[in-house]
Amino acid sequence: MRPVRFVHAADLHLGAPFQGVDASDARVRAALLASTYEALDRIVELCLTEKVDFLLIAGDVHNSRERSRPAQFRFQAAMERLAEAGIPVYVARGNHDPADGWSAGLRLPETVHYFSTAAVEAFTVERDGEPICTIYGRGYERAAEKRDFASGYRRSPDDRVAVGVLHTNVGSRSDFEDYAPASMETLRGSGMDYWALGHIHKPEVLCVAPAIVYAGSPQGLNPKEDGLHGCYLVEADASGAMPEFRVVCSVTWARRSADASSCANIDDVRDVLRRVCDEVRSDAGGRPAIARIELTGRCEAHEALVSGASMTDLLCDLRDEQLAAYPWVWIDRVTDRTAASLDIDALRVQQDFTGDLVRLVDELVADPQAVAALLAEVLEPVEGSVGVIESDLTPEELVVRARDLCLDRLEGETR
Repeated sequence: MRPVRFVHAADLHLGAPFQGVDASDARVRAALLASTYEALDRIVELCLTEKVDFLLIAGDVHNSRERSRPAQFRFQAAMERLAEAGIPVYVARGNHDPADGWSAGLRLPETVHYFSTAAVEAFTVERDGEPICTIYGRGYERAAEKRDFASGYRRSPDDRVAVGVLHTNVGSRSDFEDYAPASMETLRGSGMDYWALGHIHKPEVLCVAPAIVYAGSPQGLNPKEDGLHGCYLVEADASGAMPEFRVVCSVTWARRSADASSCANIDDVRDVLRRVCDEVRSDAGGRPAIARIELTGRCEAHEALVSGASMTDLLCDLRDEQLAAYPWVWIDRVTDRTAASLDIDALRVQQDFTGDLVRLVDELVADPQAVAALLAEVLEPVEGSVGVIESDLTPEELVVRARDLCLDRLEGETR
């Protein structure tokens, strides 16, 4: 008998609003809003092209429990395409699309199966009237599901191939909510040939035998979810499961750090940023990309960068330039973490005002509470007039930035 073939996807987050991103350009805004739907369409195309036996979705089809009506229509249309091809779909609800969330009541094809939220439920998949695979799964009734679901999974001795589907935090990772927590020992002990997991948005193979796999989100949803995103095409038989990652994202995110220490002026900074954009474009594999870039290093261009106006004008010009290229790269943000071109170590040992200033700041940044108190005292009257001031810099970095500005001015007076 030929192997079981299926697609494992998760965390579609249809209709995600992409908040906190500068999408002031209409093309960028439109690309982001369409991206989650386009990723779903590519998953469907993959299922149809590869003629898989079924599709698994390990939670979070929608972005919130108040699922948007447009997102529900798009999901319905995708499921109907798969139904027409005779490809069943098995869905385990997650924390973003729990059973108690709002629904428009749209009719889904009978080929779409949602796992029970009360206990682990098993579905048998047949091919030509013969059972080829048993799929086990359990969904979320409510969003904040803290119970251990994984311990309820156990394969039957009669299963030719056993697959578990679960939206879970394996190993209680601190960067994601600890929903339906599971341990690797529990997953391995269940007897599954393949674990189709959701909740963690980066694709990752946790174990090869048995295969324990996070599909990741098919479309990166924020700058932290950088790189290529997609789903897994899986072949499985009695000897095990082989997952193959397939890219389906429409837009990629990129975070880069660039050394600007050789930059003497704004033109040099422009060249550095251009090189970063070229790298981002190359890594995106023909897809548009959204980049956040951090400039580092001590450089002569620092004084022009901290003035603000120079960086604003440069960013505006570079955005136009990079959007005109193919594929386009949108510079969402450039964070200036450069420093003045000063020899701080040499200044630190001087027995004069500049040395005293460096040593004073050294003592200050070693005490986070003192830094916070100083900033509160300095910013309170300013924020009282203009509102809360936000910065990409940490409190310690702000104090060091102020130190370097003072040193810059002092050095300028002695020239």
